[in-house]
Amino acid sequence: IDIGNTNTVLAIYKNKILIKKKRISSKPIEFKKNIKKYFENYNKKLSKLNVQKKCIISSVVPSLNILVKNVALKNSFNFFFLNFNNIPFNLNIKYELNKIGADRIANYIAVIKSNYNNSIIVDFGTATTFDVIKNNTYEGGLIFPGVNIALNSLINNAALLKKTKIIKIKKIVSTNSHNSIQSGFYWGYLSVVNGIINKIIKEKKFKPKIILTGGLSYIFKSQIILNPIIDENLTLEGLRIIGEKIYE
Repeated sequence: IDIGNTNTVLAIYKNKILIKKKRISSKPIEFKKNIKKYFENYNKKLSKLNVQKKCIISSVVPSLNILVKNVALKNSFNFFFLNFNNIPFNLNIKYELNKIGADRIANYIAVIKSNYNNSIIVDFGTATTFDVIKNNTYEGGLIFPGVNIALNSLINNAALLKKTKIIKIKKIVSTNSHNSIQSGFYWGYLSVVNGIINKIIKEKKFKPKIILTGGLSYIFKSQIILNPIIDENLTLEGLRIIGEKIYE
């Protein structure tokens, strides 16, 4: 389970293979209803198979953790909340450990276990984050507002603008407000992402693989430099790897 500020992703792995994935809202009322339903549904199915029921969770929303804990216990699941104190690998992290998000830890582990020992992870989530890995060491990163957060802020503070969907758009100069917003956000965020990647490379003096994840990564991929790869399940894969180590 990957609990984010906007959405939560629930996934089921069997023999290292992702077999089910579901996205639910992280708004407390919706979350409580959907997490309860999800656990109860799969508790019945897994109980028939007579297997151990194990769950690993990364969360950046502490207020939701107790809800997951309670429903996991009620349905007889072993559960593990990932944090900076219980990482089951010997890692070199140059970051304030009590400030690093569990999702970023999971991403880091997924990448180094895939042998990308020099990489930049760009995660297009509620925030757009960059994680820098050099020689398997987590060098740090940066955070700035995610696309949808910035878009909602603009719409909420501009009386004459209406919300629109961000899409890949060819033209930079537009002739109406709808397309102008799309162009501004698409090309604006591309300029930011490519600019930051170049600055990171210059500062760290390395040749990284660019790895994109998060809901909007597919929109930007074709225009991001250095031929990036997309792994939409990067955090989940990191959690799977961590879970295997915890429960081995």
